[in-house]
Amino acid sequence: KVATLLWKDARGVYRDGFLLYMCAYVPLVAIAARLGVPWIPVENLALYLAPWLVTLGGSIAAIIIGFGLIEERERQTLLLLRVLPLSRTVQFSYLVITTGLLSCALGLLAAAVFGQPVADLSGFLLMLAVSSLLAPLGMLILGVAAANKIEGMAVAKLVSSMSILPALVFAVPAPWQILLAWSPHYWVYLGLLRAYAGEAQLATLAVHWPGHPGWVDPIAATVLCLGGIVLLARIHRARVR
Repeated sequence: KVATLLWKDARGVYRDGFLLYMCAYVPLVAIAARLGVPWIPVENLALYLAPWLVTLGGSIAAIIIGFGLIEERERQTLLLLRVLPLSRTVQFSYLVITTGLLSCALGLLAAAVFGQPVADLSGFLLMLAVSSLLAPLGMLILGVAAANKIEGMAVAKLVSSMSILPALVFAVPAPWQILLAWSPHYWVYLGLLRAYAGEAQLATLAVHWPGHPGWVDPIAATVLCLGGIVLLARIHRARVR
């Protein structure tokens, strides 16, 4: 039954030229960054871009699966979920897991294509898993906030722009970064940057490093993402009752 849902979604992506383009967007951006960064005279620019490219995979995965939810609403097929031979818990677990796995795949692809060395591989893999939660969070934002694909394009831009928020760590002093603590993208970026750079290099980076222990990043990001996913899932499920 789950395989049938997966085949349905994969066929929907295959038939939609825009979604197919979105699948190719992440590696294309990674290739462009790999070729272009050496020509830009900014110290450690590749190191600063690498975590963002990983999280870009989550944003794209959210858009790909989120537009599937919007299409179901446009076609008024959400009520059909009532008669599927699967519980609603299984249905939403399928959406979250599928979106998260797609995010991991795109994030790993971006990291491999870009080629920035990782100082802490175990820390990188942990933060990659945590960053995959950003995808179902963004997917549900699309499914809840957008009533059609036109609105979905606007919401998708908002979801994508959230991944740029961590750039403020280069300008906002460490004590004031408490104002960014509500954003899981902030914690994911710091965790990935720590994994890429390693503890010894953090002090040399042009980042106002907040100075908290490394274990805070994955825990804070996980709690924020799971809290948002549960809240948005309840809102979305209420609409198909």
